Amino acid sequence: MKLSDIRDEVERIVQDESYVGAVVDGFINKAMQLAVEEVSLRSLKMLDTVDTTLSTAYVSLSELSGGFSGKLNRVMDSSGEPIKILPDLETLMAKYPGLAEVGSVEAVALEGSTLWYQKIPAVVETLTLVYYRNTTALVDEDDEPVDIPEALQRKLLVNGAAWMLFDEIEDDVEGKKVNSQGHFWQSFSRDNKHSGIMEFHAYVGRRRQHKTKNYWRA
Repeated sequence: MKLSDIRDEVERIVQDESYVGAVVDGFINKAMQLAVEEVSLRSLKMLDTVDTTLSTAYVSLSELSGGFSGKLNRVMDSSGEPIKILPDLETLMAKYPGLAEVGSVEAVALEGSTLWYQKIPAVVETLTLVYYRNTTALVDEDDEPVDIPEALQRKLLVNGAAWMLFDEIEDDVEGKKVNSQGHFWQSFSRDNKHSGIMEFHAYVGRRRQHKTKNYWRA
């Protein structure tokens, strides 16, 4: 589906003059980014490097190639050895109080697009990262999603954007957000085996390469 077609469908469903044009495009792109983050598409996996900063315990990942989606898989030191990724900054601080120890990087923690590390190298050290980039945003009228199969674009992008829009529109509604919940059920609900995201998981799973072993008998 082209961006213009997706937008027309969303506007037809929502029918609110406050949510048209570029505003709807923003929600469509949010739904698309959420979808690819949920399934961890291998086509979005990237390899890049960042340098540590002298006397500073963190570095920004916002300038990584393709844009940093917020998902970090692996960090390796300059010799190719893996560095432990801790769950959060608090855990890193508990292990390295003060975050001021000097030496080779032993552990990192990701907070948003900021990578905190300990120890702090006395000379600049290059770290190699395996991460997921952002999907390509839909901007022009004829742009089409490149990472989501056409058969799932209506559920994930039309219903997905409608869910997000109605969630905002119905914010002051007492009781259940009927429209929001209905479109969530169709798009991103894990309780609905026929939702867009569950079918996307199945689609990606069928296309993963599985390692097999061949055994030959004499």
